[in-house]
Amino acid sequence: MTMAQMINLIIRILQSIIPERKMDDNMRAKTLVLFLTAGMSLDAWHKGGMLTREIAIYNELARHLNKVYLLSYGDETELQYKELLADNIEIMFDKNSIGTLMYSFLAPFIHRRALKGADFFKTNQMVGSWTAVIAKIMFKKKLIVRQGFPWLLTLQEKKERKVKILIASLIEPIAYKVADKIVVTSRHTREYVIEKYGLNPERAVIIPNYVDTDVFKPSETTGKEKNRIIFIGRLDMEKNLVNLIDAVKTLDAELVLIGEGPYEDILKTKVESERIDNVSFQGVIPNERLPLELNRSEIFVIVSIYEGNPKTLLEAMACGLPVIGTDVRGIKEVINHKKNGYLCDTSAESMKEAITDVLENDELRERMGRCARKTIVEHYSVKSLAAKELSLLAAL
Repeated sequence: MTMAQMINLIIRILQSIIPERKMDDNMRAKTLVLFLTAGMSLDAWHKGGMLTREIAIYNELARHLNKVYLLSYGDETELQYKELLADNIEIMFDKNSIGTLMYSFLAPFIHRRALKGADFFKTNQMVGSWTAVIAKIMFKKKLIVRQGFPWLLTLQEKKERKVKILIASLIEPIAYKVADKIVVTSRHTREYVIEKYGLNPERAVIIPNYVDTDVFKPSETTGKEKNRIIFIGRLDMEKNLVNLIDAVKTLDAELVLIGEGPYEDILKTKVESERIDNVSFQGVIPNERLPLELNRSEIFVIVSIYEGNPKTLLEAMACGLPVIGTDVRGIKEVINHKKNGYLCDTSAESMKEAITDVLENDELRERMGRCARKTIVEHYSVKSLAAKELSLLAAL
């Protein structure tokens, strides 16, 4: 390399670093408020086994910001989780226990001092976004409306009560109209909201869910249990678990279901009535225990009818697990067939063929698991997605 080439290289490196440093310095004076989903709290996250997962990105963002507020629907018991948060993260909660609905409308008034001094508001989901919309109107701050899944569309697909669908059909367009930016977790959701609400495509940004790749990683000490198949998630209709149970009940394999939900009794009744002895239910376990359960397994399965950007799929891939998923929205955006995972149809027959193929092919499992880990490290790590959020905030 000549001297001139070396100088040009140094200049390019400095040019790439200096703007980033300038942005970081500017952001260190900024304050972000996260509005939790209506009715949600740190305590509810903890009981659902997902507290460490949910706060990971805010601990990372707090390293680059002056302060982060978490507006929670919990009571003073929320303070017990303060030690898990960065020093510059503060919890705002329902001190007088006035209830979810009342608090969702009064929170901007109750916490007006903190909200008035903030720079950015962000919703965790569309449910409860009206609280942030009220706060934006009151205090004229920049608002990011985030939703992990299309609320109205999901209610319609699940054939929920008409009153719920009506409420969502009123709230979604208002939130999108008022928001300065809209963050969604998948390409399908972005395309849907742009078309549904006639949004300027520049206002809608994809920032997928994240994984702590230092926690969810392959284990050198945990041994695989032969033919152990694992599912982690909510036990609900759209997860298509009846077909999954039918797919594995005649296989020489064990299916472990981790999670709870409205379909739990239906699934347990099916297993008991058909005397299926290779399916077990483990309930909810803390997020920090999931890497162990994943690393004990040979395959992770997610066979939903539809998805947003499933966190458990990303966590399984981060652990280097070969994954099998249905060829539906939200899953096919992550899995590249027979590269970093395996796609199948939503039928029991297709699932059975996929599971059999993967279990019988050691080389395929090893290759897909290795590529799965690489995909997550490169595109879904906490640091990389926190950097995207910071860039989004800096551009507002």
